[in-house]
Formats: sequence, C-alpha cells, structure tokens
Amino acid sequence: MSDNYQAKDDSSSKDQHSFSGPARKIRTNSRNAEPPREADDLAKEEKVFLLREGCSFPKRVSASSSGGDLYRHVRRLESPVGIHEPFNVQQNIEQIQERFPYARDAIKALASADLTRTVFGRSHGFQPVILVGRPGCGKSTLARVYNKTLGYPCMTINVGAMSDVLSFMGTHSTYSNPRPSVIVEYVAQAEVANPCVILDEIDKSSEGSRNGSVKDALLQFLEPGEAATFYDVCLNTEVNLSHVRWILTANSLEKVPAPLRSRCHVVHVPCPQKSHVPQMARQMVANFMASINMDARWVALDGVEEAVLQENFNGDLRQLRMMVEILIRERMTSLAIC
Repeated sequence: MSDNYQAKDDSSSKDQHSFSGPARKIRTNSRNAEPPREADDLAKEEKVFLLREGCSFPKRVSASSSGGDLYRHVRRLESPVGIHEPFNVQQNIEQIQERFPYARDAIKALASADLTRTVFGRSHGFQPVILVGRPGCGKSTLARVYNKTLGYPCMTINVGAMSDVLSFMGTHSTYSNPRPSVIVEYVAQAEVANPCVILDEIDKSSEGSRNGSVKDALLQFLEPGEAATFYDVCLNTEVNLSHVRWILTANSLEKVPAPLRSRCHVVHVPCPQKSHVPQMARQMVANFMASINMDARWVALDGVEEAVLQENFNGDLRQLRMMVEILIRERMTSLAIC
C-alpha cells in the first residue's frame, strides 16, 4: 500500500493474542476542564473500547524484512478512545453554507447526525453518504471542509487509483510485509472512534482483482452491524469500526452497484451558478490569505474583478480558485511595486 493512504509502513511478524468478554462503553462527565457549552451542545463525553475486553498486543515484536513493530500504530486501541462531539454545531453549519451556498442538500445530509444530537442529546449515528456530481463541483472539498470545521479527524483515499482491497482488509501475518487495515490504523492514529473517511471516485474503483473488488469490500464497512465486528486478518482480532463516518464521492452512479447505493444516503451536488461566484470568490480570497497569515483586506476583490470572474465561470470550482489566485497574486505584486 502506498503512503497516499496516510499510514506509515511498519511491519513485522506477529504473535497470537487472545481475548474474552463483550466490548464496553465508558461515559465520563467533564466538570472543571472546559467552559460551559451552549445548551444545544451539552452532552456527556463518551469513550468506547474498539477491541474486545482484555485484547492486547505483544509488547515487543521481532522485526520482519521491512523492520519495525507491526502493532506500533494500533496499540492505542488497547485502551478506550473518545467519540468526538462537536461544539457550536448550528453556527459552524451556517458558515459552511455560506461557503457552499449551492450545496444545501449535501450539507443537510452531512449535518443530520450532528443536528440530531444537539436536539436530543444523542445521535442516531452517521449514515454513509454518497455525493454525486460533475468533476469540479466541490464534492470532496465540501466533505473535507464540513468535517474539519466540526472537528472530526478526516482522511481522504482516492479509491479510483486503488487496484487492490488489501489496504482495507489488512494483510495476513504470513505475508512478507503484513499490515493492519488502513482504516484501523487511522482510527488509532486519530484516537477517536468516529473520524471521517472520504473515499474519492468510488465509481472509478477497480471492478476486481485476485483479492476482490473495492466496491464489494466496502459493503461490510458501511453496514453498522458488520462494521462493529470487522475482522482484521493482520491483527487476528475484531475491531469495532461502526462509528466511522463514511463519505463517498462519484461523478456518476452508473458504475456504483445497487448494494453499495442501498447502504448510503445518495445526494446529488449541483454545480455552482454564476450568481454564487462573488460570495465564493470572497471566501476563496479569505482562505488563501489566511493560509499565508495575511489580512484579506489587502487584496479584496472589487466589483469589476467579481464581474470578470462571473463572466468566465463555467461551473468548475477548481478553475474559479485558479482565477482568484491569479487576481490575488497580481494585486500583491502591484502593492509590492507601490
């Protein structure tokens, strides 16, 4: 598996380990650690065991041909991990709507579980979402922005470039370089049970290899009951992945099989309209200047520039971002000359 999947390749031979007893949940109340939350954000902090009670990994593992400790990235799961519960949910959602004014339905789908928790104090769980739309309409960006804004750790995997499913399932200890599932590794790295995993271009993923197709392998992750007992062949144990937030993107549903669609909330993301350009361009300016620690007022777009952007906008956010950055650099150059 390549480094694009955000997990370092440390592997070794492994020993057997045993476990018994049911998975457990732990709830703790924070009394003095933080200032009071808004009324709609009050909730108990919850921790869960993702491994079965008593499951532990060998303390020291001899190195394999590639060296390193096989369990290095997953030892954190021996202890309970938290479930992230965002603050100021409604306020953050409104900010996201300002940035993506054309994607109200998609934002509503992404926000469903968070809004439910603010009203009832607990969530019904995040239903996997498939965002469908033309290339460049901002599907992946919206998914990342939503989850990062609300504080969820977020990983993106381009499954359209994957040729094998072993990175999802883990590789057996008999392999020369055994490795746990990339999803299990990421949950351990994030140290929360409910990080977001974005799977880009699911419609372009491989139809199959000698180890199976990506689309088929995903089915067990998207079904909460099956995800709760995901068996990692490398770790030789079950891992509860039922809390993971799954977001898939596709340009078309034509090559997304029915079993996969049935497990997800399918939302079509339209392309932005010309009327959205000034608002989106101003946000792009603010984001760009924030990335270089400068005040956006130095390069604020005027009416003429916004009109030019509107006139040349073809629905592709990537192209709009490039045009905005060109204007910013021209403005900064002129300021430097002056």
